[in-house]
Amino acid sequence: MNKENIYITGLGIHSCLGSDIPSFAKALHDGKCGLHHDSERKAKGYQSDLCGAVPSVPEDLITSLTRAQYQCFSRPTFYALSAVKQALHQACISDDFLSEHHVSLIVSNDSTAGEMMRTGTTMQQKNDTRYLGAGAVFRSLNSTVSMNLASLLGIHGLSLTVSAACAGGGHALGLGKMLLDTKQTEMVIVVGAQEDGVASMQSFDALGVFTDTKVQPFGKGRTGLAPSGGAACVILEPEHNFHLRAKKLQPWAILSGYGFSSNGTAISTPLAYQESVSMIKAMDDAGIDEGLIDVILAHATGTTMGDEAEATAIGDTFGMCPKVVATKGMTGHECWMAGVSQAVQAALILNKASLPGCVGTEKNAFPKLNLVMKTMNYQPHNILCNAFGFGGTNSSFIISKFDNNKL
Repeated sequence: MNKENIYITGLGIHSCLGSDIPSFAKALHDGKCGLHHDSERKAKGYQSDLCGAVPSVPEDLITSLTRAQYQCFSRPTFYALSAVKQALHQACISDDFLSEHHVSLIVSNDSTAGEMMRTGTTMQQKNDTRYLGAGAVFRSLNSTVSMNLASLLGIHGLSLTVSAACAGGGHALGLGKMLLDTKQTEMVIVVGAQEDGVASMQSFDALGVFTDTKVQPFGKGRTGLAPSGGAACVILEPEHNFHLRAKKLQPWAILSGYGFSSNGTAISTPLAYQESVSMIKAMDDAGIDEGLIDVILAHATGTTMGDEAEATAIGDTFGMCPKVVATKGMTGHECWMAGVSQAVQAALILNKASLPGCVGTEKNAFPKLNLVMKTMNYQPHNILCNAFGFGGTNSSFIISKFDNNKL
């Protein structure tokens, strides 16, 4: 059966590299690092205080909410609303369209540590649940972002939160593609959201995998990752719907393939073989072989075991290694939002014909890996993205260039 193209028609981002698409794109091209040292984290017992410096959301976004809505919004929900509003505006999607059509919302989110800490502190101090307020439950549930956005936007299709650690964003995109491939919904808003407060990464820091100097994806002498946060959004819609709805618009790109696998072994140890399976399944879904992948946008968080496993998986999957892009030296590890952030990055790469360099890495530890060290002009057609997570859950997806001649 011939599958219809799934277009990416809107992008949105709120991250440590910028709070809109133009500033984010420029930062990627210029090799800007969005990480900083947060003294509050050291004061709170963190082993490393290096993390993403995520800007606050615009004041007008906050004041646009009613008092009841504001009370239910967590910090990552504000970030998500910022990214979603950008993407909807880009795709020329009105409030009326959302209310009149079967639009779905899939969010990748896997924690509300900040809100749980806030609840615990209030209960210790007051010992009375009435001090928590009516909005506390809606801020602290793991589905806080999807339930708030679905209510605010008037979503009538599926509203769902995917909890799959750092692979969640990739799986959210894949589930959105499946819904559209099977014609169960008209459009999917895919969001990755990541909290970034002091409480957000305490248990992750306890693993001792954060670096306190710099992130070196695939680097010799790499010492770990740096957490970051914010939100990213892409709008997915099938080709025929898009042409009926927006005849004068041009899609950013095509979500052409999705693959997944699970390691089924240790909870935090990566497995190169299953990462390879995930990539192969994405290519199978897209109907292309490894020779047509021009660029791999790697997971590459800068950890010793994680980067080695991914480099091995890439080598095992590709006879001739495509160009490999690794951006987490700039963005940090955006965890639950990482996969959707990568989709935004891939769409920008395809449209700007420019590959970001591997900021933070001085020497490639894997000579067979065709790692892009400096920003370079290059026009890819198919970009394979990887997002892997705790529990051995692996996601891979392919973002392909849109052919202008098809409009």
